[in-house]
Amino acid sequence: MSRAQPKSSPTDEYAKRIAQAIAKGRPPPFNAAFERYCESSPREIFAAFAGAARHMPPAGKDAPLAFGYMFLLQRLLEHLRYRTEQGYADAANLIADFQADIAAQTETGHVEAGMLALVAGALHQSEIPASPEFAAALEKQPVDLNEDGPLPADVHAALAGILEACHGDPFMAVGSLIETGHSMPVEAWGALASALALANIPAARGAAVLFLLDPNSAVRREVANALSEVAASLTPIEVRRLIAMRNWRPENERAGLDTIIRKARAAGIGCAPWEAGRIESIVATAVDGAAAQGFLLISPAGRKKRISSLLIKGGIADAWSGEPESRRRIEMSLAAAGMDTPKLAVSRSYLDRTVAHHLAISIENVGAPPFGLLQVAETIGGADWQPARLDFGEALAELIGELPKAMCEPAALASVLRKSDELDDLEAVVQSWFEDDPQIAEAVESARGRDRAKLATYLLQSVIARRRDRWADIVLRTALWMREAPPEADLCWRELAIVAKALADGRDMTEIGLMRDIALRTIAALEDAGRMNRAFHADRA
Repeated sequence: MSRAQPKSSPTDEYAKRIAQAIAKGRPPPFNAAFERYCESSPREIFAAFAGAARHMPPAGKDAPLAFGYMFLLQRLLEHLRYRTEQGYADAANLIADFQADIAAQTETGHVEAGMLALVAGALHQSEIPASPEFAAALEKQPVDLNEDGPLPADVHAALAGILEACHGDPFMAVGSLIETGHSMPVEAWGALASALALANIPAARGAAVLFLLDPNSAVRREVANALSEVAASLTPIEVRRLIAMRNWRPENERAGLDTIIRKARAAGIGCAPWEAGRIESIVATAVDGAAAQGFLLISPAGRKKRISSLLIKGGIADAWSGEPESRRRIEMSLAAAGMDTPKLAVSRSYLDRTVAHHLAISIENVGAPPFGLLQVAETIGGADWQPARLDFGEALAELIGELPKAMCEPAALASVLRKSDELDDLEAVVQSWFEDDPQIAEAVESARGRDRAKLATYLLQSVIARRRDRWADIVLRTALWMREAPPEADLCWRELAIVAKALADGRDMTEIGLMRDIALRTIAALEDAGRMNRAFHADRA
C-alpha cells in the first residue's frame, strides 16, 4: 500500500497558483475567495514565510515557488495592516510577534541575509514599519544592494552600482533603495539621501531630488540642504522637477526648494519643458467603505502602452508608472487590477480635481505625496497638479443644481431617501460600505442576540451618527464618480446627491434606507469578524 501524502494547506495552494501565474507572465490570481482567505487567515504569515525560506535557493531549489510564498506573505501582511489602521490591537500584536520571530531566527542563524531583505521588502510593500528588533537584525546583517557582488565599503561605489543596475533611471533607483533600505533608521536614511546629492554622480543627484518627497520631514530637510550645495550642478530636467513638486510639500518647507531653484538659475540652468505625452484612457474604481479609490491611466509609448496607477486613500497613498508593455499585457493587468471592483471611464478633469483634493490632504497629513506622483505626471506629458481641497458644499450644490425640479419636492425627496437602499446601480458598489473598528465592534459584540433591526437603529443614532461627515463625503464622491458615466447609462448619482445633502443637513439616519443598509451590513460583517476573532484567539491559545 502506498503511503498517504499530506494534504496541501490553502497557503501552499495559493503560493503554487501565484508562482505558476507569474511564471506564465500572468497577474497573480486575485479574486474574492483569495481576499477572504487573507482576511480570515492572519497567522498564515508564519507559514508563508516558512514556505519561502524552505524553497528559496541556496537552501531550497525552487525560487519561483519561494517568490509565490513571498507574494502571498506580502498580501497577508497588507490585510493585517488594514486591521491595525482600524484600531485592532490583535493585528498589531501579531505583526510585532512576526517581526520578533524573524529577528530571533536571524540571531540563531536560521534566516539568511537574503531572506531577511525579502521580508523587509514585504513589510515595505505592506506599509508596515520595521520593529526595533527587526531593524537591529537587519543592521547586523547588511544586505546586498548590488546584484554583482557584496556591498562595497565605499558608499559612493555602492550608489554607483545601484544606479548602473537601474540604467540611471532615478525613479527605479529610489524605488530599489526604498525597498532595500526600509528598515534603516531615519538618521541613516537622511545620510544616504544626502550622499546621493553629494556623490558627484549626475544620476545620483537626480535620485536625490526625488527624496524631497520622502514621507519623513527630517529626510526632506537634510536632502534639501545637500542639494542646495550642489544646485549649480543640477540639470534642466531636475529644475523642472523641483518646480513641479514645490507646492507638493508643506508651506514651511517651500523656501528651501526656492533657494535651490534660485541657485540653479543663477548658474544659468534653465527649466526643461515637459516631454510630450498624453492619456488614452482613465479608469477609476468606485469609492469603497474605507474611502479609497484607484485610478488606472493608459498612455501610448511608441508601439506599446504604459500603465500608471494612483491610489487615493486619505491623500495620495501610492503612485507609479510601469514600463512600456504590449497591449495584451496591459489588458491582462487591467483585468487583474479590476477584480470585482466596479469601475468607470472618467474624464481628465475628474482625475485632476480628485488628485488636487487628495494632494492637499497628503500635505496636511504626512507632508508630501509619494515620489511616484511625479513619475505619473511625466508619463502623461505634464500635469500642473496643485493642492486644492474640494469644497464639499460647492460640489454638492453643483449636483443639486442639476436635479429635475420634480425630484426636489418634499414627497419625492422623502421617497428617494426611504428607498435609497434599493438603487440597482449601488448593488456592487456598497459591498464594502460598512463600519469596522474596535468601538463599533464592541457595540455589536455586546448586543449579540438583540434584534438586528433594533441594533441597526441604535448604531445609526449613536456611533454611525457621529461619523455622518465621513459617510456624506463617501456618498458625495460616489455621486461625482457616477456622473462621469455616459448620460445613457443613467446612473443614480442624482439620488446619491439627495442622500449626501440629507446627511450634511443632519437628517435622522434611520429615515435614510442606504444608511440603514450600511448599519445592517456592519452588523453582519462584524458578527463574522467576531467569529473569526474568537477562532483566532482559540488558535493562539
